[in-house]
Amino acid sequence: MLCLAVTIGWFLYRAGDDATEVLARNALMDTMNRVGQATDRQLLGARETLRVVAPDPIPPAEKGGQPAYIPFPKERAALEERLWLANSLFDDPSYVYFGGADGSFLGVKQEEMNLFMYSTRDPQGKNYVYHLRGPGTTPVLIATQDYEPRNRPWYRQAIERKQETWSPVFTDFRLKFLGITLSKPVYSPEHVLLGVATSSIGLQRLSDFLQALPLTRNGVAFIIEMSGDLIATSVNEPIHKVDGANFVRLNAGQSTSPIVRQSYADLVAYMKTQKLEPGKLVVQSLQTDGPKTELAFRLHHDTAGLDWVAVSAVSRSDFLGSVTGGVYQTLLLGFIAVCMTFVLGFAILRWVLRDIRKLTLAAKSIGNGEPFPSLNIDRRDEIGQLAQSFQEMERNLRTDRLTNVLNRDSFIAQIDFRRRKGTEVAPLQFALLFIDLDKFKAINDQYGHDEGDKVLISAASQLQHALRKDDSVARFGGDEFVVYLHGVTDENIAKSIAEKIRNFLNQPIEGRDGNQYHVDASIGVALFPQDGLDIETLLRVADERMFEQKRMHRILSYGVNREI
Repeated sequence: MLCLAVTIGWFLYRAGDDATEVLARNALMDTMNRVGQATDRQLLGARETLRVVAPDPIPPAEKGGQPAYIPFPKERAALEERLWLANSLFDDPSYVYFGGADGSFLGVKQEEMNLFMYSTRDPQGKNYVYHLRGPGTTPVLIATQDYEPRNRPWYRQAIERKQETWSPVFTDFRLKFLGITLSKPVYSPEHVLLGVATSSIGLQRLSDFLQALPLTRNGVAFIIEMSGDLIATSVNEPIHKVDGANFVRLNAGQSTSPIVRQSYADLVAYMKTQKLEPGKLVVQSLQTDGPKTELAFRLHHDTAGLDWVAVSAVSRSDFLGSVTGGVYQTLLLGFIAVCMTFVLGFAILRWVLRDIRKLTLAAKSIGNGEPFPSLNIDRRDEIGQLAQSFQEMERNLRTDRLTNVLNRDSFIAQIDFRRRKGTEVAPLQFALLFIDLDKFKAINDQYGHDEGDKVLISAASQLQHALRKDDSVARFGGDEFVVYLHGVTDENIAKSIAEKIRNFLNQPIEGRDGNQYHVDASIGVALFPQDGLDIETLLRVADERMFEQKRMHRILSYGVNREI
């Protein structure tokens, strides 16, 4: 009985482990999508504020035309108005400024709620920094400094690249946070350089977002530069520190979290052998001696020179809580069963292993295209929940949502699976019926798509009732269906079955407002292997024969109408 308990626990664990891998990877993809959206929103602020200060040319309405340029303000007051407008565009504080080709400078930065820093440079090269409460309020001088914008990295990089350019992530020594700058050269319609418009944004909001993510107990998410320096992390730890007079960035390899360190090490190992493709999500198992952990990473790249890598990892053990509880409960029942009869223990063993075997076979069938077995598991525990999840997954992947019969891909996959199982001793033989509903288009056009959908649903139901257990039916699109007839090798038998199906489809269909719809069907037959050795050839042959029958139906219908 002890072996019985251990066996039950082992099978429960294996079924749970397979399920938790799927759950962990789904959680990873959801987290990575959220991180990508948050990153896009954060960077969008800098890009959109720049477009307020220096709008892009309006594309020509006609091909070959000239783009329309929105004039850049010549007066300081007009430029200042644009800077104020750009600064108020998003809730996140940003520093928006413009360095002119003549050495002028003007910038507006929100320090805190209703407190702004206003910077301007006079022709003598002095830069004056003021505090003020908002546009039109009285400025208070707080600093005077020597400042030449044309010598700054953001100015020179934008001029050299002649396009929008991201700076490296920098550290704000005064406010102690990370930030990044997007610069854009501004030209007149005659392509004369007017200066460089720039927007600097803080990146603290990204860390706040990651730390607020609903991650699992051992899940992590972080964003790094290609060098490995942390930009944001879900781990509650500093990503920079003050070392004397220096402000030092921390690397993911220096994180206090072992999962972050191992995730970064696996990412580095991956990049040594393969190149990261922008936007491609890579999911793999984390190389660790601890609990099984899934890792995902994606390169965030744009033409302005930004290269960030978003990384997330989650432990499968975070999803094993309920399964582990089931294991402990089963072990306890096994020890109690030692004092009970062997018959009771054997009955429990069969009851549990039967459902676990069903789940195992179902998990394999989804992966290799086998026909999905009927689970018939009516339980309210973790196994019942897994069974329900497998059934929903199979239905979404394999069936046509309208008619609830197989879809095209699932139908072809099941035939390929049967062909792989065929042997020389017991070769696979079957027939394909390609079915087209002759009068469907007229009903759909006259009574609308809702009534047309009723016809398709009814036709699919009639087809399912007309077939044997080993046969199957799929919707190939529109009003076309394909039927697989297992073991049918004789053309006459296949045609008789086709005629039977046609009679089923000829039954009236109840519609809206008391209407009754009558459809007919044209059916083409193809036999394997007589008519083709691959599914594509068989479908083409059956389709051609279906069209021949449809043509014959039209000729006969035309002849009957002429006699009338």
